[in-house]
Amino acid sequence: MRLPTRREEAAIVERLEVPFEGDGAGVGPLSWGQIESWNAIRTLGHWMPLGGAVELEPGTTLDDVLDELRWHLCRHVTLRTRLQLSSDGSTPAQEVFGAGSLTVPVYDDVSPLSVVDEFRNRSLDFAAEWPIRAAVVRTGGVPTHLVAVLSHFATDGAGAQIMLREVRERPSTPVEGLTPLAQARWQESPAGRRQNAAAQRHFGTILRAMPPVRFPVPLESSRPRYWRGVLESVALDRALRVLTAQLDADPAATLLAVFAAAVAQTSGIAPVVVRPVVSNRFRAGLGGVVCTATQAGLCLIDTAGPFAEVVDRSRRASLAAFKYAYFDQRDLWALMDGLGLEPGRIGCFLNDRRMPPLADRPPSLASLPPSSFTWITRQDHPGLEPLILDVESASDGLRLTVHTDTRWVAPADSERLLWAMEEIALRECPSSAAPVRP
Repeated sequence: MRLPTRREEAAIVERLEVPFEGDGAGVGPLSWGQIESWNAIRTLGHWMPLGGAVELEPGTTLDDVLDELRWHLCRHVTLRTRLQLSSDGSTPAQEVFGAGSLTVPVYDDVSPLSVVDEFRNRSLDFAAEWPIRAAVVRTGGVPTHLVAVLSHFATDGAGAQIMLREVRERPSTPVEGLTPLAQARWQESPAGRRQNAAAQRHFGTILRAMPPVRFPVPLESSRPRYWRGVLESVALDRALRVLTAQLDADPAATLLAVFAAAVAQTSGIAPVVVRPVVSNRFRAGLGGVVCTATQAGLCLIDTAGPFAEVVDRSRRASLAAFKYAYFDQRDLWALMDGLGLEPGRIGCFLNDRRMPPLADRPPSLASLPPSSFTWITRQDHPGLEPLILDVESASDGLRLTVHTDTRWVAPADSERLLWAMEEIALRECPSSAAPVRP
């Protein structure tokens, strides 16, 4: 854990209080999204921070920055929520405060990234602190950067995008949608219990039908245990777009099919179980709320036969996965425990974070630049799952980040999986679009 240096401590010239007040105060259970996020935080032993440093527009004053922070704290209940932790380690309750104050340090003449590092690496007391840390960095006495870091417990990526949009638009109307306390009340209602029961039936069907393992399990884990690697690929991005157009398919289904086919090819195990990460923002009352609504679905995909059929099966499997990715995670764990299954048995996650392409027409596959894979992190700090693949848009192509628990998946198998995705996507493109590499 990185601690602030003496120079950085001395650089805090003052600590300002940002008072706030807002609607929605109350105490109640966690929502399903919060439960999943809280369990991930407990597993990691870290508060899962999001955010960083933002350069301020010239002429922005210190009062301007504090007013912006106050506006968000008043508007979004998750920023003024603390937890009531239980002594037995069971799921905590949440308390939304109607008023309070956020302490904002002001730094002079330091790197904004050093403040981001200090915020991220210092543990968060969820019972005594707000789930947001903010600071102002000045250079020569002039504010140049806002540092804002939020816990994933307070918001997911979609919620963070809502906050960024509201910085530009500054809406005057109240937030439309269900706060986490209201979400939890609905989830305990008869309709919510029916949704959870249906999800658990869906999970049970897959858990009883799936192969006993997801990947060939190594005889022993690597040291350090948790590895993270990155594949940078223009070829995969373009091939996926060509395939999507050729098959008139949903882009998410095409990616899921390529991923499932690559898992089957590199593991030799089929059918394939995948846990697609679902934002749940399509559900009524969740679209505009700053909260954590992301949960992982579960689907079983048969990868045999022509690729077009695999894409169609992936589409149907993903629809079911999205439908049932709104549930109480504690019940899934109880279901798995009753079947004698460790959570790692279904730990094959696909997190599709891509942005929509700017062009509608399929891109050229000619003269593709070479792709590259690099292991960037090896550590003994706990990871979450056997394998998580994040797929994100890059400046020209895709960035695939694989998180591997080597107890379950050998590093070489993770790397082969990513290369296999590129290989399969290129192979399935029509011959008229065959790639020509330099």
